[in-house]
Amino acid sequence: MAKILLIDDDINIHQIVSLFLENAGHSVACVASGQGGLDYARHNDIDLIILDLAMPGMDGIETNRALKADPQTAEIPVMILSVHDETEFPESICNEGCVGFIIKPVNMNQLVAGVEEALAK
Repeated sequence: MAKILLIDDDINIHQIVSLFLENAGHSVACVASGQGGLDYARHNDIDLIILDLAMPGMDGIETNRALKADPQTAEIPVMILSVHDETEFPESICNEGCVGFIIKPVNMNQLVAGVEEALAK
């Protein structure tokens, strides 16, 4: 069982992703902001972060950069969650420590497979 942190400002996404991943045997914590995610990741043992790109305030790109710049969180793998596919974002996102990409709306099979693949890396 992995400990997964979901950082997304959409409460509906929290419910859907948590349901899918908990049914797959994982533990999921949800926060609604980039800063909240940074604080949570600094003080908890996390195996994987699933990070939305489009959030108010600190967006996913800024949040990922902050996570990778902090020695306490730099080694936690990050998967991107977005309504856009990876071809719509700069290549730098994948070069900044991201281990996968999940497209919204979330498909349970793709989500679980992506998480399992990311955890295996």
